[in-house]
Amino acid sequence: MSKASKFALARSRSIDHQLDEDRERRQKEVQLLILGGAGSGKSTFIKQIQLNYGDGFPESERLKFRTQVYENVVESIHVLLDCMKSFNLTFKQEGIQKKVQEFQLKYPRLNLKALFDEIPDDDNFSNDTERVMKMESRLIRDYYIDKLDSGLILPIWNDEAIQTCFTRRKEYAGISMAYEHYLSSMKRICDQYYVPTIKDILFIRRPTLGVKEYSFTVNSFLFRFVDVAGQKSQRKKWIHLFEGVTAIFFFVSLSGYDETLDEDETLNSLQDSLQTFHQVTHNPYLERTDCILFLNKYDLFEQKIKKTNLNTCFPEYSGSPNTEMGVEFIRECFRKNSLGHRHLYTHIMCAIDVEKMRNVLRTVIDTVMDLNMRRGSMLA
Repeated sequence: MSKASKFALARSRSIDHQLDEDRERRQKEVQLLILGGAGSGKSTFIKQIQLNYGDGFPESERLKFRTQVYENVVESIHVLLDCMKSFNLTFKQEGIQKKVQEFQLKYPRLNLKALFDEIPDDDNFSNDTERVMKMESRLIRDYYIDKLDSGLILPIWNDEAIQTCFTRRKEYAGISMAYEHYLSSMKRICDQYYVPTIKDILFIRRPTLGVKEYSFTVNSFLFRFVDVAGQKSQRKKWIHLFEGVTAIFFFVSLSGYDETLDEDETLNSLQDSLQTFHQVTHNPYLERTDCILFLNKYDLFEQKIKKTNLNTCFPEYSGSPNTEMGVEFIRECFRKNSLGHRHLYTHIMCAIDVEKMRNVLRTVIDTVMDLNMRRGSMLA
């Protein structure tokens, strides 16, 4: 064999080896697209993944969430002040009204609708990390809180009128479980040495702008989770992320059946999720992509359905205010809106429940591994 032939053979073998390595690497990479409306639990799910398959949130990592907890605490106080007006209550302690004025000046309320309106109507915005970061910085800079003024917040919190609002919180829809959690821990969170707990982190609610990617290694496979902004104005940009996806994780808030969207109070939250799910599952780019449906906030749904019938959202619902019957009805609504040839994997869950989510995640990981193997064999 000539020298040139030997060189060509060696080069051919090297290329074949590289192709085999690339094929093996691709087979061990799983890309998952996280979709769903704002407040459906996508970010909380990612935190559960990090808790179980990432670094588990050591103290140094938990400290990074302190400012976000502070933002949620401030918002919860704003909500209580709204609650006072709704209940026609007045402050009992002298001087509290002045502290409230100082509080409102020092901690202005984040206007979600204004935030969404500021996002440019640009198809490339979600994929431009630098622009997203600049937008986040500009929009939230006045809302950023590096510490809480306990001398200002605790007197407001301890006032009898505010305490009455908290006692009657079940009567006021604005006080979510997250705010209830933070308000119940006000003294602990206001401490100067405060370090967020895992539960504090899971309860954080903060809108996502653009696209966030998270990577975790599970059973020697690289899982890439792509979390996309769920606001209605951002959804037309999802299509750019559909290519090469192993599966779609679609999140729905069960408790949204009597709620409206933050950015559009004319739209029912659960009906909007159903319509969006239909559009996603019928998209031609996703013809061969399986979907895993997460019906989240089961705990809140269980509380709500005892007071508010599901027919407020679905007039055709004729069942009783029974949790399981209601969940099954919603599950069937989503099943009917998915393509018939594709299997729909469904999980009923509560994203803040650490123990139960551990079991859900094991099942989901096994499902995704199986889907990835089947997808690899189809593409081979």
